[in-house]
Amino acid sequence: MISRRQALVGVGATVSALSLSTSPVLSSGISAGRATKIVSVGGAITETLFALKLGDRIRAVDTTSTYPDAANALPKVGYLRELSAEGVLAMQPDLVLLSAEAGPPAAIAQLKAAGIPVQQIAIGRTPDGVRSMVEAIGQATGTQNSAAELAAQIGAGFDSLAAALPAEQTTRALLLLSAGAGPLLGAGANTAAASIIALGGGQLAFPEMDGYKAVSLEPVLAADPDWLLFPSHVAMALGGADGIAALDVVSKTRAGQAGRVAFVDSHYLLGFGPRAPQAAADLATLFYPDITIPTIGRDAVPSSLLGLMGKQ
Repeated sequence: MISRRQALVGVGATVSALSLSTSPVLSSGISAGRATKIVSVGGAITETLFALKLGDRIRAVDTTSTYPDAANALPKVGYLRELSAEGVLAMQPDLVLLSAEAGPPAAIAQLKAAGIPVQQIAIGRTPDGVRSMVEAIGQATGTQNSAAELAAQIGAGFDSLAAALPAEQTTRALLLLSAGAGPLLGAGANTAAASIIALGGGQLAFPEMDGYKAVSLEPVLAADPDWLLFPSHVAMALGGADGIAALDVVSKTRAGQAGRVAFVDSHYLLGFGPRAPQAAADLATLFYPDITIPTIGRDAVPSSLLGLMGKQ
């Protein structure tokens, strides 16, 4: 049974690209290391700032910033793709760190026109992408040394996991999202779900499908995935474990009947913050129970951020 602790809200599915700015001296002339009123927009960025021990320098965050718990107590400036420039400016920041997918463009342009130091940071879906994100944030905040250490730890985690995975990776997983009153959406290629499943040594149940698409029972039965994955915010929207157990794609599939249904904290699984190696290791632990998967800093194996159907 999914627990409240496993049901934190917030999907951080993001895009991979180069950081748009890496200069340690910001456009307003403020030294990066002196910024003490940061507005952080993007769950992975906020998580990284806290990992770099910069939580006391954050003035406000967006609604996707749900980790760590201290982030939830901070003022909110809205959803990262629907920002209000006025709301951000009201926080009187001396640095705004934005996920590269933040918007709308008019709000970003307004922030830059106001003379506020703005740094747009790409959130990568690969080990190199996650490391680059951390290093870019370190550059923007004048914490390059700490960021280099954190990036190295993240890289070592990914490397140790990759070394433990079997040469033949045949486990197929289907991650499902809720579309409100509409059909369930299955994860295809070019999604955050595809990236984290691959890092955990799995394959997509629908590898030829691009993006998130509506799925019905028949194609799911034909694909016959080994595991069904539900981000925690989706599990809550569908009525928790009981609601999910009643879904046809669960009750009538071999994976569902065998209890191979997992609920994973949404931001942890799809956010690609500093905990991405642990999230991938949690999936690998499910996919390959006969192989010893490294702990990589998890609090348990699998971690407490992952729950299984029918288990507390």
